[in-house]
Amino acid sequence: MQVSTLTRYPRIGTAPRVVVLISTRIVGGPAKGLLQVIPELHRRGRFEVVLCTFADAKETESPFITAARERGIPVTILRQRHHWDLRPLAVLRELLDPPGAIIQTHGYKEAVFGLAVKRLSGRPWIAFMHGTTEENLKVRLYHRLDRALTKRADIIVSVSRELAERMLRPRHRAKLAIIENAVERPTEALVARQTLRQAWQTRGWVIGCIGRLSREKGQRLLLEAAGRLARQGARFTLIVAGDGPDRDVLQEKAQNEGVGGCVRFLGHVARTDDIYANIDMLVLPSYREGMPNVILEAMQWRLPIVSTAVGAVPEMLIHGVSGLLVRPGDPIALARAMASVMGDPDKAVRMGRKAAEALYPRFSPERRVERFESLYSRVLEAV
Repeated sequence: MQVSTLTRYPRIGTAPRVVVLISTRIVGGPAKGLLQVIPELHRRGRFEVVLCTFADAKETESPFITAARERGIPVTILRQRHHWDLRPLAVLRELLDPPGAIIQTHGYKEAVFGLAVKRLSGRPWIAFMHGTTEENLKVRLYHRLDRALTKRADIIVSVSRELAERMLRPRHRAKLAIIENAVERPTEALVARQTLRQAWQTRGWVIGCIGRLSREKGQRLLLEAAGRLARQGARFTLIVAGDGPDRDVLQEKAQNEGVGGCVRFLGHVARTDDIYANIDMLVLPSYREGMPNVILEAMQWRLPIVSTAVGAVPEMLIHGVSGLLVRPGDPIALARAMASVMGDPDKAVRMGRKAAEALYPRFSPERRVERFESLYSRVLEAV
């Protein structure tokens, strides 16, 4: 069996090499961030970045690999016969052979390889922390494994201090580095607004919720709020974009709340620009978050935003100015905030404009790349 498919950017002189390891098939938040910064890191030439991901013996493509190649990013595919096949370790050790090489991991399986490489070769290890899900016992155990391994890294990176304080004990926070998410400027919508709205059969306000369909994302709470709004006579269409283990439960709950006719479940959407271009408001009802990309993306599209005050969201939005924030787990407060936006279109426009004004330069890709370069330099200086 082929163990790996090695492709990477041409060698950049003697630039230190960073081997980035992520296990994903979809372009979720962590993957999106890597696809955003790697081309610019390569263009600047201070570091040679090698992007690696796992695949089984027969897999040749995935949405993530396709998206990387569309951006001109070579991908080293580490092939495995089963989930915990350790043979890619030999490939990683080869990639990390040049002096000054660093390994960077994003997830629990990646952390296993990160710790192994650190132990075997002494290369410095940067571990990125991401949000967690709790759909079943196996996933919860994987996240516990990730936390246990990550604390052994040389540097632990989080998108927000709130996430780090929630996930790390105080004695491990000396290793902490904060690198906030970033958002690129919006591209032209690929589908005309009127075309999509006709396809969705919308009426009234078009409200969007984008994200994985799982309990911690709070879509059940949103459907309860939508039910309250419908009973009060509000006219709206709720667009739910994303997939996950809660999909069947959410579809049943929409019917039970009496809003089955005005909720559209789109499943996974590869290009979310189309969603933002066709909605009037974004709602994030999560119970937990790190620094949600959907908030940044809605800000760049000048959308009014209603969100629970979780994770870094209170650092991104000013309540009543650039968005409306409610406490998590409160469908009544969520419904009131949504009704407030729908009842005052001028206020909605003002909040969207203020949100867009707050984006740059703080959340620009250029600033995020600078923070990556600073982080890599800090690690090498310590070594």
